[in-house]
Amino acid sequence: MTTDLVQRLLAAEGGDDVDLGTVAAAQLAEAVHAHAAGVGGAELFIALASHPQADLAGPAAIELVKAADIVAMMEIATWLGWGNVFPAPSRKALGRAFLDRAIDRNGDYGTRAHALKATMILAQSNEGLLHRLLGELVDLEPEDDGDFLRHAAAVAGAVLAHRPDNKALRGTLATLVQVPEAEDEAAMELGLDCLRTGLDATTRDDAITAFERARDWFARAETTSEARIDAQLYRRCLDILVDFQGGRMADDLEGRIDAIRATAFAYTAFLTTSDRQPETASWLGAKNTESIHWSALAMRLGALHDKLTKGAWLKAAMVMEEELLAVYAASRSMLRRADDGGLDAVVRPRIVGTMQRELGALHVLEQWIRENAESTMLGDAASLRDQVRDAYEGLVSRRPSEAAAGSSPTAAIIEQLPEDARSTVSALIEADALTILDNTTSRIVDGVIGQVIDDLKRNVDFRDHSDARQFFGVLVLYATRFVVSRYNLSVASFPGVAYLFNRDKDNPPLEEALQHDFLNFLMGSLLAGNCTAEARDLGGGRVDILFTHTWVKTTAELKRSFPNQTPEQLVDRYGPQAISYQGTTVSFSMLMVLDLFDRKGAQPNIRDQISVHYRTVAESGVENAVVLFRVQGMRHTPSDVPKTALT
Repeated sequence: MTTDLVQRLLAAEGGDDVDLGTVAAAQLAEAVHAHAAGVGGAELFIALASHPQADLAGPAAIELVKAADIVAMMEIATWLGWGNVFPAPSRKALGRAFLDRAIDRNGDYGTRAHALKATMILAQSNEGLLHRLLGELVDLEPEDDGDFLRHAAAVAGAVLAHRPDNKALRGTLATLVQVPEAEDEAAMELGLDCLRTGLDATTRDDAITAFERARDWFARAETTSEARIDAQLYRRCLDILVDFQGGRMADDLEGRIDAIRATAFAYTAFLTTSDRQPETASWLGAKNTESIHWSALAMRLGALHDKLTKGAWLKAAMVMEEELLAVYAASRSMLRRADDGGLDAVVRPRIVGTMQRELGALHVLEQWIRENAESTMLGDAASLRDQVRDAYEGLVSRRPSEAAAGSSPTAAIIEQLPEDARSTVSALIEADALTILDNTTSRIVDGVIGQVIDDLKRNVDFRDHSDARQFFGVLVLYATRFVVSRYNLSVASFPGVAYLFNRDKDNPPLEEALQHDFLNFLMGSLLAGNCTAEARDLGGGRVDILFTHTWVKTTAELKRSFPNQTPEQLVDRYGPQAISYQGTTVSFSMLMVLDLFDRKGAQPNIRDQISVHYRTVAESGVENAVVLFRVQGMRHTPSDVPKTALT
């Protein structure tokens, strides 16, 4: 009877044709206890978690957790990490069941470790369970199983990123670093904790102290384990930051940068090797986004010139500050699900990043000065550039500004510009700030990027060529930033997006409007030296934008479309042209479409605007990947969108 019940649960879609009300509670408990092992045990848990009779299925799933072996526990924790939701009535009891398995010293360390991870995932949306978890983490003893403590250190560090005021948890990590099996993981987590403090520091002394402590912890993690390439990468970056902060700028910067780039590319290859679906609901991080930012760091360092000068040290330090913040945020962010599976809240590590945002504003100002150096309205461009350079150095060195306390050094420079120029530059800075904010804090956007990277792994060139994969990952990041910013920006903030609000059907915007906007965006990014507009002699034609990096060439084809078309239809219509440019290089490219179908002035969710599609041409045996980015035109402002836009 019990075997038959289990088979029917597993065979049914969500188990919804199995009436659990006809089965005695004791009999149901017996059934799940007998089938709680292996992958089958995890599948049974998922069937119970999805069953409509939650009042009966929930307790049965909890009984399964009490008997699950290491394989079942690992798969269940992973399923929860994908953002799947357990029925609310039994969720608190489920968390306690996981925690009881985790702290049971009679269990094997693997089962305990995955039970602890599952507890952490559930605790992210349950304060009561989080307090219990914190209590158990604080009470960890070094006499416990060393291998379990190594996993516990990773969980403790992840929780600490979101509860940085918890000194007792930091003390737990200081204790665990004395346990040989857990030493490298605990040191790594202590290093990340100090890194967060340094990135948020507002004074030079505080920054140096925090970065030096972080570097020392990363060095300890590196020396106590042969496989801590992540610790090596962080340590090498902090070597440059610490020496810059301390004024020790030797002539070996070029060699250091080469070492960091090599380590970053090796680590990104490690982060993107798994074929498993990424976990988006775990504080243990968003690996695809983290990987892309490490690639961006390597590319930005590689683009530095005159590496023996003080200016190169300053630029390298700026790259470290900006990209390490993005990497840290990606490695410690998650999204929490509501009962219905939708987004409930964005949960990010507690880090401000004020200085990094100010650096972004200075980047925009510097680019504008460079582009307008010959303009009569600019005045002394050389003097302004010097002021920008001084502001860069003051920020990265945490040196007090001559401006009023709490004011922006960028704003002080902008005040010297003519009134028309001030408004233009301020709009550009606001646009850039929105772009950065959306990309570094929105887990929805992170999820979109992660899904694109996962979908691209089917492509042979993306899978087999790590340098091409890393470069295209950065392209996807910046193209996504562009689409997200254009989704959110208003004409009042940035007049350059007016073409998206042009609703004149007799005089609609041209493709050139999108191309001009996207190209200007790229020219202000780290990709400025990697892109060429209207490039010829690719596939016998001319492409809108060509991207090159070492041997890799890929393209972005820009189009506009008027009819109501699905993403698949857009790729069918314009994909052949996008693919035709790639016949002698990598078999992936981008297609960006200005969608001029009038959706009553509204625009679809960002998750519907970016997607990966596969096509072949000319009966080729090579499958091409096309990443589609849709930019919605014919828009109203949100306050003017009519109710007829609702479906």
